[in-house]
Amino acid sequence: MANVSNEITSILASETFTSLLSSSNIQIVQLQAAIALLIKAGIPFDVAYSPGSRRLAPSAELTIFINPTTQINFVLSFAPGTTLFGGGVVT
Repeated sequence: MANVSNEITSILASETFTSLLSSSNIQIVQLQAAIALLIKAGIPFDVAYSPGSRRLAPSAELTIFINPTTQINFVLSFAPGTTLFGGGVVT
């Protein structure tokens, strides 16, 4: 388990993730790069996408599964405004 935690910590500290998470409006290539890192490391995750509407900005929610009871959710906006998803750390 410690190895998985170290791997997740390393990925979250990578330039790809720090750039993604520090952007107020992301580009699709940033999300694709993060997904590629997770796949390469064999870390389970889900991605949900909302194309937006007149009321909501287009956005995605990236959920990384740490263990059966812990996951990390990231809400990523592709444009300014309110998104469909909530965010934060869920345990």
